[in-house]
Amino acid sequence: MSNNPVQIVLNTQNYVVANNKPPGGGNKDFYAGLDEDFKTHKQNLIEEIQYLRSSKMLKDNEVIYATVELQSAAWAKSHKPTDKLFPLKKVRSIGGNELGCLIVELSEEDLQTAELAVIAAEEKTNWVKDKKGKTVAKPSAQRSEVGAITTIRAYSTQERRNFTTEQAWNWLSDARTGGAYYIETFYSADFVSQTVNDKQKSQSLKLLRKFKASLNALDIPISVTEVNKDWLSNTFFVIKMNRPNGATLEDHESLLAFLDNSQIVRSIFLPPILQASNESTVNESVCTLNLPQAGKNYPVVGIIDSGVADIAALNSWSIGSSDFVFPNMKKTDHGTFIAGLVSAGKKLNPLPELEESECKFYDLGIYPDEKKFSYYYPNGFIDFLEQLEIEIAEAVSQGVRIFNMSLSVETLVEDTRYSLFANTIDQICDKYDVIFVLPAGNLDQNTVRKPWPSTDKDALQMLAEYRHSGKDRIFQPADSLRSITVGALDPSSMTGHVKPAQYTRKGPGPSYGAKPDIAHVGGGLAKSHGLYSISPDGNLCQGCGTSYAAPLVAKTLAALDFAIEGKVPREALSGLLLHNSEVPQILQTKNLKRVAKDYVGVGLPQNASSSLLLNNHEITMVFNGEIGHRQQMVFDFAWPSCLVTPEGKCQGSVKITTVYRPPIERENGAEFVLVNINTWLRQAKIDKNTGKISYRGMIRNEKADSGLEKERIAQGAKWWPIKQSSDVFIEGVGQSSQCRLVVEPLTRADYVIKEPIPFSVIVTISDPNQVEDVFNAVRSQLQSEGVQLSDIRTALRPRLQS
Repeated sequence: MSNNPVQIVLNTQNYVVANNKPPGGGNKDFYAGLDEDFKTHKQNLIEEIQYLRSSKMLKDNEVIYATVELQSAAWAKSHKPTDKLFPLKKVRSIGGNELGCLIVELSEEDLQTAELAVIAAEEKTNWVKDKKGKTVAKPSAQRSEVGAITTIRAYSTQERRNFTTEQAWNWLSDARTGGAYYIETFYSADFVSQTVNDKQKSQSLKLLRKFKASLNALDIPISVTEVNKDWLSNTFFVIKMNRPNGATLEDHESLLAFLDNSQIVRSIFLPPILQASNESTVNESVCTLNLPQAGKNYPVVGIIDSGVADIAALNSWSIGSSDFVFPNMKKTDHGTFIAGLVSAGKKLNPLPELEESECKFYDLGIYPDEKKFSYYYPNGFIDFLEQLEIEIAEAVSQGVRIFNMSLSVETLVEDTRYSLFANTIDQICDKYDVIFVLPAGNLDQNTVRKPWPSTDKDALQMLAEYRHSGKDRIFQPADSLRSITVGALDPSSMTGHVKPAQYTRKGPGPSYGAKPDIAHVGGGLAKSHGLYSISPDGNLCQGCGTSYAAPLVAKTLAALDFAIEGKVPREALSGLLLHNSEVPQILQTKNLKRVAKDYVGVGLPQNASSSLLLNNHEITMVFNGEIGHRQQMVFDFAWPSCLVTPEGKCQGSVKITTVYRPPIERENGAEFVLVNINTWLRQAKIDKNTGKISYRGMIRNEKADSGLEKERIAQGAKWWPIKQSSDVFIEGVGQSSQCRLVVEPLTRADYVIKEPIPFSVIVTISDPNQVEDVFNAVRSQLQSEGVQLSDIRTALRPRLQS
């Protein structure tokens, strides 16, 4: 019986200590023993730099922006060419639009410095003997930096935009776009005013003035608005076409030609079209809902959607609503279906996957009928985001913390760029201390997959034969880092087990980030969807879509928050949700394990009550803390004695989930996450000759931190704020019961942690045979050593009152 509560370590911060580990890395010779190749490469770089120095762009603008591509072996920050070629103290550099790239701001003087540094690189490998007598290459900084670079080129039109003039013309004809281009510059909002380099400040101001003047002087009927919002990291312009009878193709060509050649412009966006996803619904019969119990409190989910219909049975579950959109301008079928799942999903769907307790809801019905969208939001999605922030503030004042937003835009998440819209959602999350739950998005009838087969061989063949690979990526803003993104599963009622829905979009997110985070039942793409809710006329209806999977996850998050007295950190809430999720059985085979995460993330979550109570054969500990500059958490403990063999080997199983809140700079391109935090479980190893104790990793997939930086990012979730690892020690591992949990940050080059970073680490140790009393063994041992453990459900209340 599950009657042991999840334990929270109340004194986690006591284990955060100084980390004086010297930075790793050094000069690396990428052309060791390949001197002729290096000589050719060196000459190519000199010619590329000379081309930039002689370019008309530099003469016209005084500074230009260039993309520096690095070879994959040089992605680590210790190998970047920011010491000799592009010194950080003189040259402004930011992450490029692709992983393994830098964007540098260069004047004539900076280019000359770079050229001289390339010329100074020695052309012969410098072989030396290391401490062990091994012959190794020891290059100068110049040779190392030159070798790290693949090419240097001017920032291009292809990097500024990914659409044609004809595509823009057609897209902006839709009134929901506001008919405007969104323009992002290279300047952060406060960069110009805060720069200490007077020359750089003068150049930047001059470029900005020139851009504005030239834009206003164009012979095109446009209006220009400079957007000043806290959630926009760079100077941002909205440029709207104003010709009475509609802009011509020539108007668009002229404007884009100007923007393509403006050095200050980093990105040109087409406004996304926000929509309630195209779920299918089928009316069934009259629907009856239970009423909330009088005097009982319930978890609450905020529903950001098209509005909830005025139905008596649903009204009793509502705690409030927005009045921004007039009732006659709403189309409430989508929002009503979601409200029905939130307040009556368990009653209407007698499935084991939908056992979560019912919740009340707050109706943020700010998405109008599509025909009225431009009436409320004339500048398109930018206006919607501004209204969203206003509505979130009001909902938070009513006690709402978890928000389901089953709205997405028909714009794919990019491989290596974190979207403006996800960034905005994340800043709202931080400002108001809330969590958004977002759908991964749906495939349309032209791109939908075949039903997921029952065998892994057939599943791999189905995926290999899928003709729309790349077009099935998740929609923005599902790349949001602070939010939980949800994929969809077919209900078990359809085939006897849950499996990825045909229509669910897949990851990964930008920079190989793990998205979606999780999956839930969204209904099947068949005549009988198997997921029931309520329609605006009060009838029972069926539907399917990732929009309907998302609120089921939001319910569990809200229930977790409700079950824990006091204010639990967002990282702990997300961590508990993800930690207590399981990949569907059909995807747990060796062949499908690697692809499964792109469809279902860490899997289907347990309900909140099951996540907070454990059996005797397991213990779950939660560590909530903050890590600052040059700090780490080090927690030493003994593996439960009941799982230690006479030879000292550790048996059992372990699962670790880490969620942290890294600082984000979208202007840093593909390297927008500035801090990486790893959690290591290490085991003591005693040298028999010297008696010296060292620690080595216990979990096999901790090896994800070995190899090239590219592999660490793609396979090891490096630079991603959610990480999970697990292992089972059947035969036992090591020869010591002494273990160490280490939480260790790593920063991007030249970045210093300014404010401590919140983190939550959740660790479960268990006996796979479900025999040993692990819970009491670990708890009593830790308490005897001064670790402050308590039931997480009540532990935060007295701390808040003290």
